Amino acid sequence: MINGTEIVVNSLRRGLMRLASLWPGLSRRSATIVAPAHAGAVAVPQAAVRGRILAIDALRGVAILAMSVRHIAYFLGRPLQAETYGGQPAVLLSWPHWVSGLIANITAPTFFLLVGTSLALLIAGRRRAGVSEWEITRYLLIRAGVLILLDLTICDIAWAGFNPYTHVLLSIAIAMVIFSLARFLPIPVFAVLTLALLLTYQALLPQVALPLSQTGDFWQALLWSYSTKTWPAVEFSILGWFPLPALGFILGQWLSLPALRRARTWVGIGVALLGIWLVLRWNGGFGDLTPYTPDQPWHFFFIMSKTPPSLTFLTFNLGLSALTLAALFACESWLEHRPLKWLVTCGQASLFFFVAHIVVYGAIARLVAPLQLPFPAILITYTTWLGGLVVLVPLAGAYNRLRRRHPQSILRYL
Repeated sequence: MINGTEIVVNSLRRGLMRLASLWPGLSRRSATIVAPAHAGAVAVPQAAVRGRILAIDALRGVAILAMSVRHIAYFLGRPLQAETYGGQPAVLLSWPHWVSGLIANITAPTFFLLVGTSLALLIAGRRRAGVSEWEITRYLLIRAGVLILLDLTICDIAWAGFNPYTHVLLSIAIAMVIFSLARFLPIPVFAVLTLALLLTYQALLPQVALPLSQTGDFWQALLWSYSTKTWPAVEFSILGWFPLPALGFILGQWLSLPALRRARTWVGIGVALLGIWLVLRWNGGFGDLTPYTPDQPWHFFFIMSKTPPSLTFLTFNLGLSALTLAALFACESWLEHRPLKWLVTCGQASLFFFVAHIVVYGAIARLVAPLQLPFPAILITYTTWLGGLVVLVPLAGAYNRLRRRHPQSILRYL
């Protein structure tokens, strides 16, 4: 009689052989699950798929484009707010603004999650290529340093003039430093620690959100919440946002499994996440920093705490991201061709796009804002956004080509 273990092993073997048939040159030997040479390292179960996963790149592209809509609106002085900060009430503009903001809110959760996924694939690929653990650590630390430098120079000046301000790149850089050590943990241990951090932070959030938001202490803001009063200002806290790249890192270990390449799997994940969101939001309390009350307009049911990030905010937006990924997997063959290929282009150069879009949209806004155009603000926002993409998408494509031609240059760190 075949026991359950044998069934699982046989299923995995068939899945790996099927995976091997999808990529020419992936031999039976390379399809074998091999633990890294370092005794304490994470055993990667075929995490790094040879070649890129176009649906993942395209999802990153969707997130980066949604982010750019938010930021050009901010530069034009008409923010697309559909979230709260520090537990304070939200100030919403017209419905086209807050609906646009609600859709664009997928940006930060998706971007942070995929940072971890990309790192998992990169680390596994380097190990498979025989790169030493020290070289991997060195790469992660240098890349973290480059991101911090960009955050405190180009991004800082473009965002806030010469007032020091740290944004998403600092948090990503800190995550890379953590991963330079945490990657040696066994995945089950890493998963338990990630879940414990996520749930503990959410449990403590009601007690720390108000007193630690807009604190004058830089380290409190960096660890717990956010503040525009510190030097430099901080928006994305470590304890609040690190669970997302950590979850993405765990996801990256298993992306080669056929089930995770099917649209219906991601539909199920998306529906499950939205179900969790609905339960949390409906009941209020744990994971819901700004509960909905009956005296509020109905659409405030969708207005949740982004900074610090509540579990309702994360599950809602990751649920939408999972459904988007399902759609991208369903049409993955289309992503190699126009008109969808540009999503992949932007996703493959996401960090470059991030830095470039702040400069480009900041410059465009300085030209457009003083004109006092006689059109609805939301129309000006989207028109200006599309105008910026005319510059940014070709720039992202040129950057990708340049990086491929010079794989050992400093471009590999962005």
